[in-house]
Amino acid sequence: MIELPALSSFFSLYSWWLAFLDVTMARLGELTASDLAAGSISFGYLFNSYRRRTGALVGTKLPECFIRRCVLTAESEPVKSTVDELYSWAGQLASESRSPDWVAGWYVWPEAVLRVQHQLETMKAGIIGLVGLQGVGKSSALRALHNSMKSESILFKWRRRQELYRSLLDGSHEASEDFLREYWRRLREMPSAKLSSPVPHESDFRKRLLSIEKEMKSVEIDAKILTDRDFRVGQPELETAEAELSRDAVRTVQEATWLEMLRNKKTVLIDTPDYSKTDRRLMAKDLQEIYWLWLNLAKSGNGPNIVLAIQKEMFTGHFFFDKMQKIELEPLQPEAMLEAYKRRFATTDPFTDEALLTLARMSRGIFRRFLRYITLTLDLWQTRPEPREPIDSAAVKEAVTVDRLAEDMELELVELFPKQSDLRIQAVRLLMHLEESGPQKQTELAERLGMEDYAISRLLAKLELHRYISRARSGTDKIVDTPKKEAAA
Repeated sequence: MIELPALSSFFSLYSWWLAFLDVTMARLGELTASDLAAGSISFGYLFNSYRRRTGALVGTKLPECFIRRCVLTAESEPVKSTVDELYSWAGQLASESRSPDWVAGWYVWPEAVLRVQHQLETMKAGIIGLVGLQGVGKSSALRALHNSMKSESILFKWRRRQELYRSLLDGSHEASEDFLREYWRRLREMPSAKLSSPVPHESDFRKRLLSIEKEMKSVEIDAKILTDRDFRVGQPELETAEAELSRDAVRTVQEATWLEMLRNKKTVLIDTPDYSKTDRRLMAKDLQEIYWLWLNLAKSGNGPNIVLAIQKEMFTGHFFFDKMQKIELEPLQPEAMLEAYKRRFATTDPFTDEALLTLARMSRGIFRRFLRYITLTLDLWQTRPEPREPIDSAAVKEAVTVDRLAEDMELELVELFPKQSDLRIQAVRLLMHLEESGPQKQTELAERLGMEDYAISRLLAKLELHRYISRARSGTDKIVDTPKKEAAA
């Protein structure tokens, strides 16, 4: 039997349950569907988190059926907890799935992002294109910038016109809370709008929060939940007010509210979606809308700065790109990715340092790939009999195949070799060899990869043209190397 803190009353039991739910929801918020499908979360994982919060386990007992999946022995807990947390962390491939403390506590600032931050301090009504490969960390960079500027900035995923206002009204947009408050205020000012109750104000939310906290001293209350609840209470009145206006008038009020919100910010951070190679027309349409938004906000010459995150693979062929100040978010150095891992876990376990550096080199500095390859390697490691040895570079290379690397680089390399899948595989092998072994003579590379001199010369020429490698003359041969990636702060 597992023992819990002594419960002196029904209210204590209720408080314990809310505290446990609070931990549960926080943990689930850090997980993705793939984590749940892989079975990387269990009751024991959640219960251990609660135990760390509440302290020693003494007192009331729970039924065995309630805890039968929970294993809390002193020997198994640290290993199990570490692997579970590692799976959870590596499963958060998208910035949107990560908890706020991910950026606040563990983000490694690349030089390019620091440069954006510095330029925003003096820029007025400008626009910066933060350009990077898919998965390199553009969304995390925007979140880090937003976190550093607090109320002076607004961050949101780009949505097309029709979806934008629907999300602002239904509460799914990042800025819904502020939008709804201001939108209600504007509707009340319309001569034909009829609203019987006052517009919610921040002080009203605070009073209500303090009142509930006084009633439930031992339970943590989330202010945002109360805020959302207050908005939902007034939704019927909002719809009544809109019904008094024409459709065009409603849309005009919505647009005026949204634009005024953006104008009142110092910086607007826009995260565009990831586009596939067949989505150029859709991307062009989005850029056209963002262009007109920028013009509208910059009319007075004193509008907010805009930082627009854009895929490097798609950064070509549109007139709007010429109007931006381009700052490229380069892939991270392997050492920076190792630092990010250590910052999160304070150790490299269950990997060796060299294994993590190998994973970082395989990912070519793309953090999303780094996380994905950690999961693949853990999956293989978990199939091995106990006691398991630390994960080394050999295990990493067994788990992450060349075909998998080529698949992840598909969007990049298809532009270079649109109909030559064999050359894409050869390019991946060549790049991985350079990452592991450092600069090589061109003749040595040809021998290593089993390619004819003319074939490797053509391959290298294409890779050099797109800055994947560099070549320098050395006597009658050439030295081939990879460009130096950006360090992190």
